[in-house]
Amino acid sequence: MSEQLFLIDGQSFCYRAFYAIRELTNSRGEPTNAIYGFITTLRKLVRDEKPDYLAVCFDRKEPTIRSQRYEAYKAHRKPMPEELIEQMPHIKEFVRAYRIPIFEQPGYEADDLIATIAKKAERAGLNVVIATGDKDMMQLVNEKIRMLNVYQEKMIDEKGVGERFGGLLPSQVVEVLSLAGDASDNIPGVPGIGENTAIDLVREFKSLEGVYQHLDRVQGEARKR
Repeated sequence: MSEQLFLIDGQSFCYRAFYAIRELTNSRGEPTNAIYGFITTLRKLVRDEKPDYLAVCFDRKEPTIRSQRYEAYKAHRKPMPEELIEQMPHIKEFVRAYRIPIFEQPGYEADDLIATIAKKAERAGLNVVIATGDKDMMQLVNEKIRMLNVYQEKMIDEKGVGERFGGLLPSQVVEVLSLAGDASDNIPGVPGIGENTAIDLVREFKSLEGVYQHLDRVQGEARKR
């Protein structure tokens, strides 16, 4: 049986912990809710899953390659809460104390690093689990790579991706997102095309390119535009 690597989306873990546990402070009145939630979740994951290898990836504060290419990328999102910013160094200190590798790179998001490491680990023969709440990562799922949804505490394999995206393959997730856009990242899609319609179109025509090659068969004038 292949060894297993867990890749943790540190940003996703921190936000989940911060909003799940409120008004928790130390004796000096400093916020500790995200620290407590992150540590508790990480310990539970290690205890339950017993991964052979483990790494945590974090975002950086510098502009990313996406925001440089598209100025409105995530522009609608509120800045990280100050109470969470205060706790981030302590969370990273805890991760290092456990001798767990941390990956972060200026200009790139945790997702980028996770995807890169996951594919390299797959080629090296490892089984990979990506622990995140970001549905975009489902496009990486295959026989060797699974996703642990940290919000639903649910392990997602290729079948699970199909259940989430109307029977589509993981490789087709990017086609759906290209058509529907991604409101959480402030990325517009094709006007008038929501996720359900995008899924229907990709299911019928297999890809975004297939949709454009068969616009004459697309039902509804609004969709054709």
